[in-house]
Amino acid sequence: MKEGAVTMHISADRKRRLTSKARKFGWAAMVPIAAAVGLLTAPAPSSTYFPEQKTCPIGGEKFEFMALGSISTWGALPDGMPIGSGYFPTDLPQCPRNGLVMYRDFNADELEKLKGVIESREYRALRAKDSSKHYLAYQLARALRDEDAPWLLLSATWQAKNDNLPNGRVKAYNDEFASFVLTLPVSATSFNSIALRARAANALRELGRFSEAENLRQSIVIAPEAGGAESDADENRKGWVDYLKLLAGPIARQDKGRSPIDMFNQRLAVSECVSGVRLATSMPYLPEPLSSFEKKYCASPELSEAIAEQKRNLAEYSDESMQAASDAMNAAEAARIEAAALNVSTAAVNAAMAQ
Repeated sequence: MKEGAVTMHISADRKRRLTSKARKFGWAAMVPIAAAVGLLTAPAPSSTYFPEQKTCPIGGEKFEFMALGSISTWGALPDGMPIGSGYFPTDLPQCPRNGLVMYRDFNADELEKLKGVIESREYRALRAKDSSKHYLAYQLARALRDEDAPWLLLSATWQAKNDNLPNGRVKAYNDEFASFVLTLPVSATSFNSIALRARAANALRELGRFSEAENLRQSIVIAPEAGGAESDADENRKGWVDYLKLLAGPIARQDKGRSPIDMFNQRLAVSECVSGVRLATSMPYLPEPLSSFEKKYCASPELSEAIAEQKRNLAEYSDESMQAASDAMNAAEAARIEAAALNVSTAAVNAAMAQ
């Protein structure tokens, strides 16, 4: 896989097909994550949004939604949440009054069924508890027996972990996700099945259920023909094999953290080693010092050369930035002096003409 930022520009004619893929960001196994120095020296493209008028398919209510135009990603956490220029999980349109989450287009029969769901006591109770849009969408998808249901629930776990509120939602969503995945059919040739089971094993690890996580990890079989004739099937098979191997380490040492350093690629691991703080993955985004394991990992011979190189890059970038800032300040001061001189000259001319 190539390192660096990947930008998706979402045009109108592709939006419907991309919407389904966007709900399955967690499907990719190991997307390389750019190092912090890379982001400093070559700023990543930012996300773009545009106002879009929506009409609720139940009730006809009209509302404005800030739709995603483009977004850049340069990696993912072990739970599948991408790291990029925007916020993940990406937002979903929701009817303000009845609470229907429009995670995709629905046909007439589906809308008839969803009308009963959104009017139910259970759905209203979830809305009253301020459940996330993705969790509500998961409930709708389950009612429709939609294949997107587990992916929407996975996205809800990301939201809960990002918010990091003391309401037990992280544990509840992770537990529900793992339990739900274990009820689904198992296939060694389907990346959908392989990916969901791998994410469920990680969820069990985050829950501290290490024996269950390891048993599930070991039970995942990736057939040589997995992915069929897809153009990136070989790459995805290797990606998931590598992911499952890397997951063994945090499970063995009973690490419940969201971002184990030994599950990152080398560039991000080196960045954490150089900065001395962990990647912030939840509110309030305060820097946390590296753990004893992480410090030991940073001291490994395999990382020493890369760490030294990154320190040199940072020093070089710092020198260049200081010089650029100094040049900009000098240019601004020169422009100010020139403008002042021009103002004095103009005033003198005006005074002479007034005499």
